[in-house]
Amino acid sequence: MRKERINEIWAVFFLLVGLYTLASLAFFKSEDLPFYTSHPNIPVQNYTGIIGAYLSFGMLITFGASAYLIPVLFLLWSVCFFSQKVPEKKLFKILGLGIALASTSTLVAISFTDDARFERGGAIGYLAATHLVKYFGVMGSCILALSCLLLSLLLATDFLIYPLLKSLLKKIKGTGELFSDVLEKIRCAFSVLAGFFIKDKIAVKTQKISAFKSKSPEAVRAGALRDLPIKVKQYRPDLPENDKFQSEALKKEVLDSIPKEAKEKLNVGVTLGVARESGRAQGPPLHQPEVIRAKAEEESAHFEGVIGSAATGLNYQFPPLDLLRRPDKSVSFKGDNLQENSRILESTLAEFGIEVKVIEVEQGPVITRYELLPAPGVKVNSIAALSDDIALAMKAMSVRLIIPIPGKSAVGVEVPNSVSSAVNLRELVDTSLFRSKKFALPLALGKDTSGKPLIADLTSMPHIIIAGTTGSGKTVCVNSIITGLLYNCSPEDLKLVMVDPKMVELAVYNKIPHMLSPVVTDVKKAAHTLNWVVTEMENRYKLLATVGVRNIQAFNSRPLAPEDAAQIANTVSENVIPIKLPYIIVIIDELADLMMVAQDKVEGAITRLAQLSRAVGIHLILATQRPSVDVITGVIKANFPARISFKVAAKVDSRTVLDTSGADKLIGKGDMLFLQPGDSKPTRGQAAFVTDAEINAVVKFVSEQARPEYHPEIQSAQEGKGAGGVLEKDELFDEAVAVVLETGQASTSNLQRRLRLGYTRAARIIDQMEAAGIIGPQQGAKPRDILIDRASSEEPLAKAE
Repeated sequence: MRKERINEIWAVFFLLVGLYTLASLAFFKSEDLPFYTSHPNIPVQNYTGIIGAYLSFGMLITFGASAYLIPVLFLLWSVCFFSQKVPEKKLFKILGLGIALASTSTLVAISFTDDARFERGGAIGYLAATHLVKYFGVMGSCILALSCLLLSLLLATDFLIYPLLKSLLKKIKGTGELFSDVLEKIRCAFSVLAGFFIKDKIAVKTQKISAFKSKSPEAVRAGALRDLPIKVKQYRPDLPENDKFQSEALKKEVLDSIPKEAKEKLNVGVTLGVARESGRAQGPPLHQPEVIRAKAEEESAHFEGVIGSAATGLNYQFPPLDLLRRPDKSVSFKGDNLQENSRILESTLAEFGIEVKVIEVEQGPVITRYELLPAPGVKVNSIAALSDDIALAMKAMSVRLIIPIPGKSAVGVEVPNSVSSAVNLRELVDTSLFRSKKFALPLALGKDTSGKPLIADLTSMPHIIIAGTTGSGKTVCVNSIITGLLYNCSPEDLKLVMVDPKMVELAVYNKIPHMLSPVVTDVKKAAHTLNWVVTEMENRYKLLATVGVRNIQAFNSRPLAPEDAAQIANTVSENVIPIKLPYIIVIIDELADLMMVAQDKVEGAITRLAQLSRAVGIHLILATQRPSVDVITGVIKANFPARISFKVAAKVDSRTVLDTSGADKLIGKGDMLFLQPGDSKPTRGQAAFVTDAEINAVVKFVSEQARPEYHPEIQSAQEGKGAGGVLEKDELFDEAVAVVLETGQASTSNLQRRLRLGYTRAARIIDQMEAAGIIGPQQGAKPRDILIDRASSEEPLAKAE
């Protein structure tokens, strides 16, 4: 069970206890207790019953009037648990609250005479007040009781005295200034009546003007800039939320939620942290697989190849967080250097006659951004020309300038930290934003320069290009995205198609149940695989049109009619429409190899998918280490508004990916620029890091639950046999074979003339004939060979079917 759910249970418990104790105190009657009345058989008048009567009596006899603070404390704890602000050291908090109650009872008892002390302060207040007054007097007893109350509040809360006194002094100072302004206005009013106000005003203005003229404009601007304070935001690595709560009960609960087979093979120890919400692991799947029958068989004939959820009965469990590494706590960031670096930056630009002031410093895990406010009259282009000089003065590998910062009247200077901190994938996965249902396909990318998580939704992009040189962190980013998706999406929610011409980067994911086919490593098979995805997209559009919805979200959330719900089947057949369509993500690890070998086939399929596949839940992730214009062509680039660039070799490569320079100034090792759809300038961040051991552990945990069910049509398409069996055979295939055998000429133009077909359809029929073994391959300018005669044409035709 997640810690948020446990906190809500405690919150409800404290709320009920607080309301019950408050009601018992409000309806307390002394006649309810046998030793307070001569009629013990009278029914209890307290609306909370006999338990409430005795409970309220116990609180009042112990603490007196201070007992009314007890339900208030319970309600405050309920609010804390509801808002997920749970104290870490609960024992000290409870001890502090107990001392605070006793101190309050003592103060109340001291305020009354001996006869009323017991009634007002209770037993604790009476005993403490009696002894304190006897030895310290009334004044000394009040001071001691107030001191104990203050110390107990410090122990029970995170309350500090100095900030309170500081804010109080500021308010007193502000009140004094306001009071002096009021007195000044009153004085001015009386001066006007006396006839002296005008003379005083002229004299004051003359004095101010003479003092202002004595200063040069440069001195005035410099003084104004020097008066601006520097706002420093020091970076601290985020500790996973689950590290704060590692009780034995939670550990045992996580161990019980893991399958026995997976637990034995993974050898998961007793140090497991809190996994994902156990309600999704122990109960039915998040989206229960269901199917409904189509209204007509002729409609369902179009959807035979559509991938939908089947009643697999898979009780999928998300991987536990302890399979991922915790952040390194030994890395320390010293904030003293930030002020010194700010002065160095200001003095460096001042040497070139540029007056600026550092107004804000944001420190991230790898990069620190300094925000500069130029003096009036300073051209920001003159700052852009000094990037190398700034890097020399700051002793940095390279600096990147943001001129200006979007939404601010300031210039940004991004400087690498002297001490960097890696961003572990666990820091992103163990966040409320990633675990929430806000994003359907959350991508755990990393952290920005201020240390905030960079988590984006792939469905809103809807496709993304990742570029970068070898060793810049591109493949690690792809692995982080895939691993993060395994923590958020079950096999019923997401299917993956991976293309890896390098053969070694993505092979580890072959055994996960999310895969529609093994990782494609052959370039020619990759082209056929993309063509199958195009066919799947077209089939999904037909399905959406028949159901009457516009996108996959509306299809998956459409309500079931009672007559349709009664026809839910256990298996998917040819005459049923799936109740749910999973998302499909196509991941290509090296686009340059595909474009080099089969650009004419790959580019068209990628372009068509990028233009149309968003509504049906098909998304593309393209990665390349050679971001040149012949790889990321204009047609592909126009349909990929979301792009990530790691360090590239030249400015022209940065402009190819991001339409702006800057990626050539990155420092590598995960340093990236993320261009989100609709943004004019990219966001800098540090990509999440995941090791091979973490990937293997997550993959092993997921693959132990179910085996991948490869789609047979993809494998058929990869072998060049088409993606749909009989449906892939053209209606005029037999007539076309007869024309070829009759004329002895197997060409596209021949079929166009004879059968009055378009070029695309005629070319597809020629390819089908070649796949069926009726004609030979293309031989340059020579005509194709016809491999069969009219008498022996029946067997190849049957093979084609």
